[in-house]
Amino acid sequence: MQITSTSSSALPPSTQVIKKAGEAAQDPNSPVTPEEVNTAVDRGADRVTLSQQSADASQANRREAASEVYSNSSQQKQLDIYLAVATESDVDSEPTPLEVAREVSQQQDRRQGDYSDNSGLASPGQLPASLEPTISVRA
Repeated sequence: MQITSTSSSALPPSTQVIKKAGEAAQDPNSPVTPEEVNTAVDRGADRVTLSQQSADASQANRREAASEVYSNSSQQKQLDIYLAVATESDVDSEPTPLEVAREVSQQQDRRQGDYSDNSGLASPGQLPASLEPTISVRA
């Protein structure tokens, strides 16, 4: 059975399925009862709802993780500045992981612009040292 949607129909897909399949189930020779159609549509709607909830939760977890990384990075930078001022030493100006990621992304964008015709495309080992991304790790 194929369900075709018309732009004039304001009915949700589940209602359209119930209507079409329900009409087919009314036939005495049909192996499906209207109750079975309703049950199948309900199960499908439940799966869609669960999938949407899972996607929403995943997105919320990603946002929370990104926020936590940013917050921790900011706190670390503030502590570094405080300790540098308190000990009268130079402020460590190492970039945060977010700043490093942004710079690497910008460098790649520039490289793609430079090599848009793919002629003279260099491999990563052939790039000048100033263009290669570096990340410093503190203990």
